[in-house]
Amino acid sequence: CSNFSIRKYVAIVSCEQRQSYKDDFNAEYGEYQNLLARIDNITQKFHKFNEEWKFVTQESKAHQVEKDKNVK
Repeated sequence: CSNFSIRKYVAIVSCEQRQSYKDDFNAEYGEYQNLLARIDNITQKFHKFNEEWKFVTQESKAHQVEKDKNVK
């Protein structure tokens, strides 16, 4: 279940309607920015992990060290 309400917007025909849309946008924009920052952070972690993974093969010493850590 989501905290977001899905609204269908129609063409703007009045200043009041425009302001209402603007208020809705502004009310949720901060949360959007926070979620986007979290996604960017997670994406960067995955990119870093992917780069590190390229250097750790099953035959490498680094892989064996990690394997030994997990066994203990």
